[in-house]
Amino acid sequence: MKKNLTAIIAEDNINDREKMEKYAKGLGITILCSVASGEWLIDECVFYKPDVVFLKNDLNGTPGLTAFEKLMDYGITMPYLIIFADKLNAELMLAGLQLDCLYFLSKPLKLNQMSKAIHKVRIAMERDLRIANGSPGRIIHLRSNYKTFYVNELNLIYAHKLKGAHRTIVFIDGNENEITTSSSLKNILSQCSNSLIMPNQSNIINMKYVKQVYASEMSLGNYIIQLHNNIEIDLPRRNRRMFEEAFANYNR
Repeated sequence: MKKNLTAIIAEDNINDREKMEKYAKGLGITILCSVASGEWLIDECVFYKPDVVFLKNDLNGTPGLTAFEKLMDYGITMPYLIIFADKLNAELMLAGLQLDCLYFLSKPLKLNQMSKAIHKVRIAMERDLRIANGSPGRIIHLRSNYKTFYVNELNLIYAHKLKGAHRTIVFIDGNENEITTSSSLKNILSQCSNSLIMPNQSNIINMKYVKQVYASEMSLGNYIIQLHNNIEIDLPRRNRRMFEEAFANYNR
């Protein structure tokens, strides 16, 4: 059964807005509201948390793309984005792609084009749900480039905070490419079970992937955690008891 998608329409032209609402409803989309300004778009997205946003950049007040960017600051799951315009140009499309826009629509709006856009959203949503529901572990939401990634904690090997940057690198089992996210280590850890811990201030590790622990040759009294992929993580002496308790609980 297909999920009933929810949407917000951001369009300052009332005739185009009503036309888009009509087409969307005919395609089974629940329209939560329609707005004419960027400020209203932010407020309504934070309140309703829609699945998708139909966005025109030329809105009253704050431009649509700028408003969509600001949504990340509110920590919500970013909606799928569809952009439409009186006339598409390379600059607008490039800006949209940087925000992970799934489809571009130009006026005059046609039903078949709207249908294709909705189909793109459904494919993306089914992909994300398939990743999230692949195994029974908790699902972690990671914000990256104005998009939310869904990662099962059972597949998270470790996460590492980059020095001097508000960025975290997350390494996923079975995925050759790591994910760079703006989510902090504390935010990630708050979504996890006790199987994941912070052995030091710069890393999160999954007890599932611990291979061995041994004394550090470089720092007296400290330890090294070696993961199954042979990555070595520092374990300060002060955190040894915490690690031992977590490891014992995991192996019960």
